[in-house]
Amino acid sequence: MTPPISRPFCLALALAAVGMVGCSVSIGGDRASTAPGTASTATTHKWWAAGDEGESAVPTRKWITHIVVPRETRETIAARYGVTVTELVRANKKKLGKKKWLYANQKLRIHARKFPPPREKIRYVVKRGDTWSKIAAKFHVSPRDLKGWNPKVPRAFKAGTKLKVYTDPVAPAVVGGGGGAGTAVGPLPEFHVRGGGVGVGKPNRGHLVNGVKLPKSDMVKILDGDKVWGTSHTIELLQTSIAAFRRDSGYAKPLTVSSISRRKGGKFSPHSSHQTGRDVDIRLPRKSGGAKSQSPSTIDWTMTWQLVKALADTGEVEYIFISWSRQKYLYRAAQSAGATKSQLTKLIQYPRKSKSNKGLVRHSSGHTVHLHVRFTCTPGNTRCKSY
Repeated sequence: MTPPISRPFCLALALAAVGMVGCSVSIGGDRASTAPGTASTATTHKWWAAGDEGESAVPTRKWITHIVVPRETRETIAARYGVTVTELVRANKKKLGKKKWLYANQKLRIHARKFPPPREKIRYVVKRGDTWSKIAAKFHVSPRDLKGWNPKVPRAFKAGTKLKVYTDPVAPAVVGGGGGAGTAVGPLPEFHVRGGGVGVGKPNRGHLVNGVKLPKSDMVKILDGDKVWGTSHTIELLQTSIAAFRRDSGYAKPLTVSSISRRKGGKFSPHSSHQTGRDVDIRLPRKSGGAKSQSPSTIDWTMTWQLVKALADTGEVEYIFISWSRQKYLYRAAQSAGATKSQLTKLIQYPRKSKSNKGLVRHSSGHTVHLHVRFTCTPGNTRCKSY
């Protein structure tokens, strides 16, 4: 039987694999060697990469300087370099302490685990067929940030329009880490959605023209294919936001989409809305092994907050409805995840009263185990109306 490898030898092999040292170790009478600058065998890789307790054998990190770009937050900067917000603040106490604010061109020191190329300011010329979401995905930024950098550009822009973009190149590799902070963030896939699907009228009194059906994929579980027709705008944004949620949170299970609209829209019992292809019902992510009940304890509120963030980041959501009694769990999850007071005030109605017209997330009775998401009208569609 081959004897186990001790932790010091595993570490030596790991360092040899990245060209830092050479080592030689006897395993079951056979001698395995690695020299500086040479890769170890695939078998050796498995031994040290797994670690006896799930730890990384290569804790290499390095200090970098990050120059803040407009609309960045502590959370997005920390995620970009594979560190926690606490680590970021600790390394920049004088700049990010209490009552200190981020501002454009501010320089921060970060003990990084990921090393993406610097963000770059460019001018992008809109091409025929471009949308805010497609351009945002191309440069790995959120549609909301893209719009924020270009406040004077109308939502229904034309080919030839020039946009300001702060690109966000993806880190080519992850070094060390362990845990969510060290997970590589890849680009979002591009979704090719047929155009021409538009909503006419109000969500509760309207219809759908040339509707687009939400396609089957590993991202979503569709309960009834006859009930998931939407506008082109909605279907594209829905897929993009779910992909962003899965990428950023690590959530691997499909999200259940129960209702959007019927093929031609119109009345859709028991819903009072869902008539114009803009309303989407998404069941809340549940805890692993949790019972399928109405109890809030069965819901993974951390993942629900990540989903709400991904939807909000599109900048194309009018409302997200969930019962007020459940919003407090979402609010607490957001606080635990490091959401700022301004983010909480802007996104969640709670703790304000259920009848207050505040926040993107609003109360609607009966919405206890699903989110009701209402996307905006298709840019340029004057026949689509909101309440």
